[in-house]
Amino acid sequence: MQTAQPAADAMLSALMTVGRLMRQRQADDHVDPGTFWLIKTIAHTGPLRISELATAVNLDVSTVSRHVAQLERTGLVVRTPDPADGRAQLVGISDDGQQLLDDAFQRRRALLESTLSGWETTDITEFERLLAKFVSGINSENLKDPS
Repeated sequence: MQTAQPAADAMLSALMTVGRLMRQRQADDHVDPGTFWLIKTIAHTGPLRISELATAVNLDVSTVSRHVAQLERTGLVVRTPDPADGRAQLVGISDDGQQLLDDAFQRRRALLESTLSGWETTDITEFERLLAKFVSGINSENLKDPS
């Protein structure tokens, strides 16, 4: 029986390489990579409190607060009163922030499309199928009860 270790090692290396490439600043990016991922989180999660954003990105509240203040000054996020608690504020993405995010994702998508452009259609289809199976398996593993 074949062990999954060589495939797991290859996958780990590939994911780290692709992840590093997707996180690093691309040509025409106008925010640093850390700030980019804050904007991405805000856009995908919807308006949220600073404390919720800090939890979502695994950073302390003071660090996130500084980044959000910078993003607000540059017009990439907006603060609105929290309807559940008027004393609190929610941070949401602005139209300019959404455009910046869309443009950044398009640059990264173009890089991946360029990489796949020389592949046979059947290889791309098989890669999509296997990638979906892999992601589904990873998600299933994360949902298991650890006890």
